[in-house]
Amino acid sequence: MTQSPQEPGSQEPRSSSERVTALATVGGVVAIVGVIIAANLLGTFRGDQPPASHGPAPSAPTSIPAEQLATMSPEEIASDALKDRGEIAIQKVLPGTAKFRDKVQKLAGAQPYDFTITSFNVLGSQHTAPGADAQEFAPGRIRAEWSAALLSSYGSTIVGMQELQADQLDAINRATGGRFDFWPGTALGGSGIPQSVMWDTSVWKATYEDSITVPFMGTTRPQPIVRLQNLATGRELYVLNIHNSPKDAQGREGERDKATAIEIAAIKKLRQEDGIPVFIMGDFNEHAEAFCKITGQTDLEAAQGGSNDGVCHPPTQMRVDWIFGSTDTAFTGFRFDTGPQVRRITDHAVLTAQVSVP
Repeated sequence: MTQSPQEPGSQEPRSSSERVTALATVGGVVAIVGVIIAANLLGTFRGDQPPASHGPAPSAPTSIPAEQLATMSPEEIASDALKDRGEIAIQKVLPGTAKFRDKVQKLAGAQPYDFTITSFNVLGSQHTAPGADAQEFAPGRIRAEWSAALLSSYGSTIVGMQELQADQLDAINRATGGRFDFWPGTALGGSGIPQSVMWDTSVWKATYEDSITVPFMGTTRPQPIVRLQNLATGRELYVLNIHNSPKDAQGREGERDKATAIEIAAIKKLRQEDGIPVFIMGDFNEHAEAFCKITGQTDLEAAQGGSNDGVCHPPTQMRVDWIFGSTDTAFTGFRFDTGPQVRRITDHAVLTAQVSVP
């Protein structure tokens, strides 16, 4: 079959068209790759694309017998408990783009975020059983359901519980629709439940869970530590939730002093080595003494104010319950709630505040 000869001058237009098509294809590919890289690089700064994060570091908290604990310094106890924290989560990037990520992060800066934190001694159900010392209160399960409604009214996404019992843990979990995770919950046995931390899983993800051991009522008790990652920004913080020995007939001053020293050692280690915000809250069973020690030996401040510039000036409002946070965050809207809803649940005030992380 004989092919028709090409018309003079027809080859050049066709070559130009092919070049234009090729360039357009290449340009489109580059644009798509650019969009993918930009989305990956900027994921930390966008609320609609949470950055990838590792799961909780393996947690094997060691329960130290009271006799051994008495021979160890607070620094030794804290260092032993916190030795396997894993790395602070960093933003995942495409291969070969790390240098661009660093430039983008330097230009954009860390994305600020806010949340509500609450410390809540729920009055354990063992205290309200028939014949117990607070039997005038409703049963623990019912009060736990009321507690869930109260926390919802605050908008709390991080809560430190004290005196929580297994039946109350189950009731709060059901009443909140399973929206919260707990640490330690039942993971460390019955001794871990009372000081459980809970967090809203639509806002936070745990990247590390552990505990420190402190003396408590003639024995020892684990005090939970959790590192939480804010899903919208990828940034992390530590939460320590504690309950130190009460002032019973024996006084227990020595136990509280040792426990507070261990807690301060843990705060210092986390602040010095990891450089992210640290919060400690709970039932310290101390008033001015707790404030002066925490604010005098760390860079943490109390949610309700007060100051310590070498001379301790506790806040006017003081109970045995406290919330402290490091100075790279800011508290606003602090509230000592002793209203009717609280008084039917517990014999403590509920402390809550908004936190801004710049």
